[in-house]
Amino acid sequence: MVQVSRIWDIWTATFFAISICGVYWALSIAGSQAHDYTLWTFNFYGLQFVLDTNFIVLEAAAFIPAAYCFWVYPESRLSTWMVTASWRVYLVAILAGLTLPFSSYPGTHYLAFPWGRPVIKHLAGVFAFNLFMTPFWEEVIWRGCFQNKVRSFSSVSGGILLMSVGWTVWHGGYIITLYNKGIPVEVLSVLPFTYFCTGIILGSIFELGHRSLWPCVLLHAAFDASTVVYYTEYRRAFELGSYISELVFVAIFAGVLFRFAVREADARELSSG
Repeated sequence: MVQVSRIWDIWTATFFAISICGVYWALSIAGSQAHDYTLWTFNFYGLQFVLDTNFIVLEAAAFIPAAYCFWVYPESRLSTWMVTASWRVYLVAILAGLTLPFSSYPGTHYLAFPWGRPVIKHLAGVFAFNLFMTPFWEEVIWRGCFQNKVRSFSSVSGGILLMSVGWTVWHGGYIITLYNKGIPVEVLSVLPFTYFCTGIILGSIFELGHRSLWPCVLLHAAFDASTVVYYTEYRRAFELGSYISELVFVAIFAGVLFRFAVREADARELSSG
């Protein structure tokens, strides 16, 4: 017998979002401000990674809410087991994740484009290392749980937009972490808009993939890996132009994908009716 959790309304969704964002913000701020202790340095795919106390706290900020969602809400578990997305959705997800961060390049002052064997090696290493960490846990929370649950009282378009708002608020904790690392405020002011658009992209992929979590996980992990590769070179993490360029391309892609997701959902409703 399949366990089914209770139906949400807008107030339940709001309380859930505020609660998990509160946990994430608290641990993110604690992890970024506490004294850091290195526990282990190791090589992964030829790249050196450092396991320290701040890293553990920041990872726990996403893992703890994800574990709660996975334990309490069967929808989260079901989306994890599902592999019903078509190969086209997987392909779009992977290509979007790998390329969208590099759309920052038109806004850079540094003409050297990150390419070549070392860049590909770095990209593959970060992707493999990160795949079953924060990207996976955040997908369990926001697509597997939240977006699935808000669909009980909203349309496809409304569910994607509501989730994207929560997704943006959630990343406020990470924005504070970046601020504590010295990223300028004018740069950080662009990020909420980018997070909102990436929320639309991930939510649309989730709907196009018939609520299978894996296209979103692959897109998310690839996007994070490409972001690390692009922004760690030439101090681009401090460069406003790169963030604005990325936002423009991400917003355009989000609008196109959102339209496809809504149209497919409308078509499914018509055929089933």
